[in-house]
Amino acid sequence: MSTLQTSLKEYQNITPPSSLIDTPLTPPSTDEKAFIQAHRVITLFKDIKAGRHVGQHSWTCFRLAPGEYDEIERQIRQDESLFGFAKDKIRYDYDGRSHQLVVRMPTGVHEVFIKGVEDAIRSQLKAIRDGSNEAAFFAQKVHSMRSTEIHFPVEEAPLSTESKHEPDASFWHDDARYPGVIIEVAYSQKKKSLDRLAEDYLLDSDASVQVVVGLDIEYGQKGSRKATLSVWRTKVFHTVNEDELRVVREMTDEAFRDDEGNPTDHPGLRLQMSDFACEELTQDVVRNGNEEIVLSTQHLCRYLATAEDNTRGQRALLVRHSILPGVKKRKRSETPPEMMASDDEAKYVEQEQRAAKRMESDDADYENIYR
Repeated sequence: MSTLQTSLKEYQNITPPSSLIDTPLTPPSTDEKAFIQAHRVITLFKDIKAGRHVGQHSWTCFRLAPGEYDEIERQIRQDESLFGFAKDKIRYDYDGRSHQLVVRMPTGVHEVFIKGVEDAIRSQLKAIRDGSNEAAFFAQKVHSMRSTEIHFPVEEAPLSTESKHEPDASFWHDDARYPGVIIEVAYSQKKKSLDRLAEDYLLDSDASVQVVVGLDIEYGQKGSRKATLSVWRTKVFHTVNEDELRVVREMTDEAFRDDEGNPTDHPGLRLQMSDFACEELTQDVVRNGNEEIVLSTQHLCRYLATAEDNTRGQRALLVRHSILPGVKKRKRSETPPEMMASDDEAKYVEQEQRAAKRMESDDADYENIYR
């Protein structure tokens, strides 16, 4: 590993003492200090694109300065290759109120598990669509949109200020501005953020988002295979002065898989058809019988076990095709790999060196979240 790569890796894991942050001996210029995190975010994106972030942290937070998110977006758009990769492969959230940016790098287990859950809900929606009642007509307009970006306006902020989220899974009605159902797979520090994330989804959408589901598969104690389910909804509370829309937990860390990996006797995940859109679009569905979608604990455990088996060294046990003895494989002659232009390479190295120096002098606002 080069000296530069070592220093970059070290700054990700070291936070200098607060005394050094509060009273730096040589304060950086105003512009550099204001947007110091932009260099770190762009460097992280480039590391991910180059394959240098494999197996690293799944939930990385940056506390940005006002206006810095726009600067990051501007820099990404200037690099056509990085822009295409970031929009297609990198998922990141931005809270316009707290100016916090979170880069999501879910593991293979999380991705395969959420696909199983998503497919099961989609399959039951398809069965409902085949009917001839109001629920069937409604279900025909509900679709899985996976990690489609969700944008919320930020109250008491300039009109152009928005928050952006890319959830693990979401289900949208064709006529709705926001999804009705959002599902997040929780792990490590992300679990600690789920309450706030659910509150953002539900309240920032003015209760257009009907339900947020959290599936915690990080097992907790060493050796345990326990997995839990949490559900958030909104409720109007009548107070002395006014009515308040608040977020409440309908379920809190209720186990669907026990410590040994067996399904529990919990009823599982149960969603009403009216959960898939705001009430302005679901009145006929509720009036004519609110059909239910159910994912039992047995099903949830099966999807999770499949994800674990397929991503944790078990693939070697699966069936693969065997070519006949004596048959040789021939690939086309390789074309020499494209080399980065010397001036571009020098520019990138210079940028990394500048970033590394900044991180040594002021690392107060950077936080790496460990799995």
